[in-house]
Amino acid sequence: MASIKAFLRQKIFFYAYGFLFPLSAFASGNYLDLTLEQLLDIPVISVSKKMEMVADAPAAVYVITSEDIIRSGVTTIPDALRMAPGVDVARSDSNSWAISIRGFNSTLANKLLVLIDGRTVYNPVFGGALWEAHDLMLEDVERIEVVRGPGGTLWGANAVNGVINITTKHARDTQGNLASALYGNEELGALSVRHGDAFGEDGFYRVYAKAFKRDSSHSPSGGDAYDEWDGLRSGFRADWDDKFTLQGDAYRNTTQQRKPHFSLVAPFAPIEDQTIVYDGVNVLGRWTDKYSDGSQFNMQSYIDWARRDEPLNFIDDRTIYDAEMQYNFVPLGMHELITGAGFRFSANNETGNNNVSFSPKRSRNSLYNIFVQDKITFAPEKWFLTLGSKFEHNEFSGYETQPNIRLQWNPTQHQTVWSSVSRAVRTPTPIEENLTATLLTAASVRAAFVPNENFKSEELTAYEIGYRNQITPTLSTDIAAFYNDYDKLETITAQTPVVVVNGIDPPHFLIPFIFTNNMKGTSHGIEAAFSWLASENLKITLNYSFLQLSLEAADPTQKGAEQLYPERQAGIKVFWNLYDTWTLDSTASYVDKLPGGAVDDYVRLDVNLGGRISNLVRFNLVGQNLLDHRHREFGTVDDINAGEMERSIFGKLTLDF
Repeated sequence: MASIKAFLRQKIFFYAYGFLFPLSAFASGNYLDLTLEQLLDIPVISVSKKMEMVADAPAAVYVITSEDIIRSGVTTIPDALRMAPGVDVARSDSNSWAISIRGFNSTLANKLLVLIDGRTVYNPVFGGALWEAHDLMLEDVERIEVVRGPGGTLWGANAVNGVINITTKHARDTQGNLASALYGNEELGALSVRHGDAFGEDGFYRVYAKAFKRDSSHSPSGGDAYDEWDGLRSGFRADWDDKFTLQGDAYRNTTQQRKPHFSLVAPFAPIEDQTIVYDGVNVLGRWTDKYSDGSQFNMQSYIDWARRDEPLNFIDDRTIYDAEMQYNFVPLGMHELITGAGFRFSANNETGNNNVSFSPKRSRNSLYNIFVQDKITFAPEKWFLTLGSKFEHNEFSGYETQPNIRLQWNPTQHQTVWSSVSRAVRTPTPIEENLTATLLTAASVRAAFVPNENFKSEELTAYEIGYRNQITPTLSTDIAAFYNDYDKLETITAQTPVVVVNGIDPPHFLIPFIFTNNMKGTSHGIEAAFSWLASENLKITLNYSFLQLSLEAADPTQKGAEQLYPERQAGIKVFWNLYDTWTLDSTASYVDKLPGGAVDDYVRLDVNLGGRISNLVRFNLVGQNLLDHRHREFGTVDDINAGEMERSIFGKLTLDF
């Protein structure tokens, strides 16, 4: 029955597209005016920490453009990431996502580094990106660079399985006024406004504000889950030509969640509702100086304050100051040398309660790093070898070295073959080294995490090979294969029970658990993307990925990550220009089952019908998850915060003047 069900779902996937092809149209005509060669000339910075074209990047990199985002009709960055091959995007409830690359997915995927305009949003306490705190104004996003594979040589620790770098638009590209409003059955309302103008001889700025409210998901046990989500975000960006950028954001989000309230007296762990409040402010400055001899100097600095108040757990209040500089040398014969250094200071205040606490409660942590990279040209336009390494010191694991070597061969002008060997690490967090947190309570018994200062960094050695080819002016392909070797992976180990008499709680047995490094493993897989300009009005992209993860641990229960990542994924996007002003763009994806959460495989289909009502007003009607009424994407049915993603229909009006 399971195989028949999977077969029927895949048939529906393709039949749906057969139905949509003749209906498709487009809203913004210049996107399909670009050839595939021009699309491969989109600049990226995440691979080599310098501007280079996608076609020349010796890594598995995929770019989601601003036009991709507009045409797909998505309302969040996580949903936009569904378009990238090899990225697993699973929504666990209305306000939480599990997003990872090449395995090890969870709602806090700690092997994926996420940046916004070069500012890391990897939470140093939880380990991972809290996506619900970064609901950007999508009209301002220029591109999303997705690098599959290690990026530690340039970006540092935690860029183990990939890097996602979100880049917003230059202020000169957002001049004038924009206002948009949307409403639907799941999107309960969103309003975005933006104003941009020029100042001085070469200055541009924009200011924006966004407010939204999203409905709860459906609980597998029936009725609504307790997971509504709303927020307010505002900010600015000012650019002086291409030399200096000053930008900042302020936000406040609230999300709903259920938590057990542990106690040593009956009823021991009653479930309570809580509202989590996120507050944050950040300011970033970036200076770029390009010299006449071809060298370049970059300097960037930011301060980021964030506070997450979770009433039944703890308050994470932290301030991060970060500064880094980079110098691109003048090419010296066959060498292109880049070097840089950085410093980060983090002040954390973790206010807990009887069930959750940190020792120490207040901490001050510093991180220092330097990196060097040399691209060596053995044969102009044919053979290149890139050598580099990051040298880093942090307060938790000490010194870390993350080298890589990349070989690139261009057999023809339109083909690139590349291979690499890289090392990357995921460093410990305060949760693993300093946390005490209750897991379970019963009569005179408490199970809890306790600190382990000996927890070590998780390590990866990755081997990759890739091929990119502009086969014809209208057909291109990008294929990557990899083999990952992991060591010192995180496990949870029980310790000898002890009797606790502290004068606060009733006397009880404590069963302590600590985070340890008692697992290793390997993974291998392949990722492929194809783009086809079928006509001047029709573009089709396909992607497919396969991954197999194998873990080794003395305790088989520690190997849950093997079954929490889909073995196969596939996707298709269709962009079709039918009229000058109207569109019906569509995207779909197939995601394999997750045995670890008893999550069935599913097909997601989104359709975006839109066009201009007048020169100033654009209308969109968007349908998401159209093939079924609702489905689960992550977690287990008995999770108290489990949510089923429902079909969503909403309308959007955009005024651009």
